[in-house]
Order: sequence, then C-alpha cells, then structure tokens
Amino acid sequence: MKPAYLIHGSDVAKVDQTRARLRKRAEDEGGVASLEVFEPFENRGSPDADGLVAAIGAMSLIPDRRYLLADGIEKWGKRQGERVIGALLDAPPQTTVVLIARGKVPAEIAGAVRKVGGDVLGFDAPTGAELPHHLVSSASDRGFELDIDAARFLVSYLGEGLTRLSNELDRLAIWAGPGGRVEVDDLEEMVVDATESGRFALGDALVAGDRVRSIHLAERMLAEGKTAGSAVFSAASSVRRAHKALTMIEAGLPQNQVERGLGVPPFIAKRLVGSLSGARSDDMRRALVALADLEVWTRGGSSYPDELALDLALINATDGPG
Repeated sequence: MKPAYLIHGSDVAKVDQTRARLRKRAEDEGGVASLEVFEPFENRGSPDADGLVAAIGAMSLIPDRRYLLADGIEKWGKRQGERVIGALLDAPPQTTVVLIARGKVPAEIAGAVRKVGGDVLGFDAPTGAELPHHLVSSASDRGFELDIDAARFLVSYLGEGLTRLSNELDRLAIWAGPGGRVEVDDLEEMVVDATESGRFALGDALVAGDRVRSIHLAERMLAEGKTAGSAVFSAASSVRRAHKALTMIEAGLPQNQVERGLGVPPFIAKRLVGSLSGARSDDMRRALVALADLEVWTRGGSSYPDELALDLALINATDGPG
C-alpha cells in the first residue's frame, strides 16, 4: 500500500468498486482496527477534515500500517483542503491516507498525493455514444457478453445514470451466468420493472395485431393496480410510431429514410420497421382511434367499468378489416 490514494471522478460505480477493494485490502492486511473512516454524517455536509488532520498526526499503538479513509472530499472548502494537505505532507511512516472525491477535487490535493508517492485514480463516466460500449466492456468484466444493441436499449430506457445501469448489469450477470450472452429480446421482461415491461410488451402486441396477448397483458397490468388509461399510455406511443412508419413506407420512402424519420434510437427504429411486414397504416389508424375512445371512456364518456372498457378498446384496436 502506498502512502496516499486519491480516488475521484463521475463514474460512481468504479469509484465505489475501487474504494471497496482498497478497504478490503486494508482490513485484510491490518485488521478492522487499523482502518478509520471519515464520512459525511447522514450523507450531509463533508467528512471531518479537522478530525482527519488530527488522526494523520496522531501517534498509534498499532505496530503495522494505519489506514485513514475520507469519502466526500469534493465538499471541502479551500481552507479544509489546505489543512489536510499540510498533514498529508508530514504524515508519519506506516500511514496510508485514502481520499475520495465524487466530483471536483479540491485544489492541490492531487499534487500533494503525488508528492508523497501516492496514486491518483480518476474514473470519468462515459456519456453519449461512448456509454453503450462502456456497458459492453463492463459486462465482459462481469463474465458475460452484452450485445451492443442491448447496451443501447439499456441506455435508451434506463437513462445515463451509471449507478442504475451498473445495478442492472449485476442482475444480468446473474441471469446470464458465466459466458452467457444478453441480447435486446432478453431485456424487455428483465431490465425494466413489471409495470414498464407490460407497457412496452402491450405496445408490441398491438402493433402485431395480437388480440389475445394484448388483452392478457392489459388485464395483468390492471391486476397490478394500473388504471385502464395509464395502462395504454406508452402502448399508444408504439402504435403512433408504427402508424407513422407505415405511412412513410406506403408513400414509397426507402427504409433508411423511414427509420431516420421516427425520432427514436436507430436500433429501435430498425426493429420496429422490421416488425411491420404485412401491416397497413389503416390497421394502426384504427388502433389509434380505439385507444382514443378508451381515453374518452375513462374520463366519463361512458359507464363502462375499467376492465370492460380496456377489453373493448383492445378488441377494436386489433379487429381485422370489415
């Protein structure tokens, strides 16, 4: 172990993993009593800089190396940072100081860590086009293969928050097992929660004109506590996209132009267009009218109970010509 470590960056998952590794090594080498941790009280404020300074300069009865860990130093002010730097530069032998910043590092801290022979470990979160490739690499680190389109699916539906994405990768690693592979089709029922999954699946069933599956999915969502109107909110978005795509296809536009015109990530557009073989814009228009009727019914336009109103709308939405 070196005299000091600075762990910093916006990739919270990697910062946490590195902290956990250093903490485990400290406890393995010196025992639990050799490690002292300074953290914000109840996640508010900043770690006690004066307490850390006192601990760095204190005499120790422990013959082996001492470990002092301060997490959350991005909230330190200039004077707090200066006091810690002074103590760090004069730290006694057999002392390791670990400083963690989940954001901007106070001025001169990194230089002081390097000056005493320590390591500065930076983990910046990837964004935009880099993020799916980062997820593929992170999945490989967990022992399974994540298809790049599946990675884009995760970002599209879960956002760019690395903590949530990292948690989903942990779940997928268990599901896939060592050497397993996860593709887009695997994710709809696993990654999002049951309510979200039902909405996406319901949209797919309506676009496919699958009445039995549509009714089954919708009734399951009602049983989970959703209202008839909210149950088809996201499903209606899928039908509107399908209608738009079919209108462009019937107008003779090439597939790549249709996909670009849908306003969704390319892999989602490609998948949607590929699922529309044999469908007609009239079918999707009828489905949209049926869903609009459902909205009217659920806002006092009829006395139908929710379950009956939903079933009637889905029957109308998936009714064949004539």
